[in-house]
Amino acid sequence: MATAKISSTKSTARAINYAEKRAVEKSGVNCDVEYAKSSFKATRELYGKTGGNEGHVVIQSFQPGEVDAQKCNQLGVELAEKIAPNHQVSVYTHDDKDHMHNHIVINAVNLETGKKFNNNKKMLHDIRRANDELCKAHGLSVVEEQKAPVRYTQAEKAVLEKGQSSWKDEIRQAVDLSKSRTSDFESFQDDLGDLGIETKLRGATVSYKHPDVDRWVRAKKLGSDYELGGLENEFTRQIESTETTISTSNDWEQFERNTVGKRIVRSEKAKRTVERQDDRDREVARRTERADRQSVRKARERDDGLEL
Repeated sequence: MATAKISSTKSTARAINYAEKRAVEKSGVNCDVEYAKSSFKATRELYGKTGGNEGHVVIQSFQPGEVDAQKCNQLGVELAEKIAPNHQVSVYTHDDKDHMHNHIVINAVNLETGKKFNNNKKMLHDIRRANDELCKAHGLSVVEEQKAPVRYTQAEKAVLEKGQSSWKDEIRQAVDLSKSRTSDFESFQDDLGDLGIETKLRGATVSYKHPDVDRWVRAKKLGSDYELGGLENEFTRQIESTETTISTSNDWEQFERNTVGKRIVRSEKAKRTVERQDDRDREVARRTERADRQSVRKARERDDGLEL
C-alpha cells in the first residue's frame, strides 16, 4: 500500500545530498535534476526568500513488490506535479529498504508568484489524497483510512491527565447518553437539547455546541462515534434492541398467559374438588341426620308403648 508524509527542511542542499547518494533513479520537475541545488538557491535569491525553510521533503512509499525503481520514480514525478505545481522539484528513488520509496524534495518558492509552499495539516491531507488517487489510477493499493471512534487533541489529553473535564468531553458524554436512549436523529436532537447541548445537521455534517462555549465543534473533531454515521449505527442498534425486547416481552406475556391459564385451571379443579367434597360431606350429614331422626322416633315409639 502507498503512503506519503511530508517534513520541512532548513537546507535543500543537505536534503538533496542525502537523497541523491542512495538514489537508483532520479528526475527533475521544472529543473535539471543534476543542477537542482543551484537552481533551487537561485530561485530563492531571485525572490528574496532566503530565510526560514528552504524547502520540503515528501517521502512516498509503496508496498513491497508493487513497483520497480523506474515506475516508482515516475509516480514520484506525477505526485510532485499534482501537489507542487510551479515549484522546482527533484525526485530520488531508493531501494535500500524492503519497499521502494521516493524522496521528493520541493523548493519552497513558487516560480511564478514567489510565494512559499504552505506546509500544514491541510497540505498533508491533500498530499495523501493526491497520492491515493494516483495509486488507484495505476491499479496500486492504498491505505484505507481508519477513523478513530474518539479523538482527543493534545490540549484535551493534558486536561484529562490532570483529572479535569474538557467541554468537548462533556459533549461526548451527553451525546453518549442521548444516543443510548433514542432511535432517530430528531429524537436524539431533542433529548440532547434537554441536556443543554445544541445540535445542527448540514448535509451529513453534525456539529455540537456546549452551553458554556460560544462556538460550534464538528463531530469529526470528537470522533467517528459522534458523526452522523456513528449515530445512525447506534440508532439501528437501539431499534434492533427494542424489537428484541418487544419480542422477548411478547414471549414473556405469552408465558404469563399460559401460566395464569394453568393456574386458573388448577384453581377451578381444586374448587370443584372442594365442592364435590362438600357435597359428599353434606350428603353424609343428611344421612346421619335421617338416621338420628329414625332412632329418635323408634325410641319414642318404645317409650309410648311402655307408658301404655
